[in-house]
Amino acid sequence: MAYITQLKHLIQNELIPDVEEHIDDIFESIASQKDATTEERAQLEDMQALRDEYKDLLKELNSGDIDEEEAEQLYTELTSMREGDEEDEDDLYYDEDEDEDEDDYDEFDIDSEDDQY
Repeated sequence: MAYITQLKHLIQNELIPDVEEHIDDIFESIASQKDATTEERAQLEDMQALRDEYKDLLKELNSGDIDEEEAEQLYTELTSMREGDEEDEDDLYYDEDEDEDEDDYDEFDIDSEDDQY
């Protein structure tokens, strides 16, 4: 029953709130522009559909339609997808070009005067 509990927690406390926050962000963007772009409409529909899928999955968990083995598979899938999303977000803020010269500092020149340390 451990994975069923973990999966419920993941869906209720992390996935659904994250999706709803994203939906709110889209609505705010639409409100500030006074109109939605085609891309925003599509993204909004996708997020709403994802939220509905999570809620349906939660209903199935609560009704006992999902066994422990299936819960483990779903939990593993959802956490790995989520970790992948977080890595993608981290890549937005990481500039690999800034660190390309970092390996040049592997060897340090030590002068004889520096031997005092």
